[in-house]
Amino acid sequence: MTTAEFNNVVLPGTDISHIIFKGDICKRNEKTIGPGLKTMDNKIIVCNSGVLRCKDDKYFWVEYYKKKYIPTKDDVVVGIVSSKTSEVYKVDIGAAELATLPNLAFTNVTKKNRPDLKVGNVLAAKVKIATPYMESSISCVEYANSLILGQLENGFVITVSVNYALKLKKSSSSLLFSLGQFVPYEIVVGANGKIWINSGSIRATIAIGSAIVNAEYLEEEDIQNLVKRFNKSLNNLH
Repeated sequence: MTTAEFNNVVLPGTDISHIIFKGDICKRNEKTIGPGLKTMDNKIIVCNSGVLRCKDDKYFWVEYYKKKYIPTKDDVVVGIVSSKTSEVYKVDIGAAELATLPNLAFTNVTKKNRPDLKVGNVLAAKVKIATPYMESSISCVEYANSLILGQLENGFVITVSVNYALKLKKSSSSLLFSLGQFVPYEIVVGANGKIWINSGSIRATIAIGSAIVNAEYLEEEDIQNLVKRFNKSLNNLH
């Protein structure tokens, strides 16, 4: 029988019930199974190759490289307007299907005062409806304590892996903080792997984007060396 432990690589078909329910600190119904795992015949089976992760002995998932974004309700994504009709926009969010954005799904918008987005415009939105095998629905309506949703003007968009984007979205990301120590910039990291960046100059914006892309596979201790090179490159721009 194939064995597994947390933070080790697991393969599809591996039964990890024995480690998820080991010690049974909390009730079974308090255990949450996340991406890369599925329940089958009262067993927890790995369905994606990757690294087995655990949080608070309650949430379990497999961290694996995702080539395609799978929309999930309440995800904040960065998208690009692909087409428009009188009622909706079709937005590319990197999923298998284009997302639908009703032209009234914006903050403080009325039928007489609708947004006029163009094909190619970039926006930040929240996934409201995500159904397998169907196009998802997104919204730019802002809620209390949320980041600003809607059109993202100027700047440019880079694309990274979904796993890396989720890592950058964590408040503990030293890379984004360190870059901000040398140059002020705006950034929206989408859960779909698309990142919008804007700063005071095109060259600085490009340099920030390059630093983020190049840091994807670096260890934490190597990131500071990359940041130093980033600062040096900024000085060369002046």
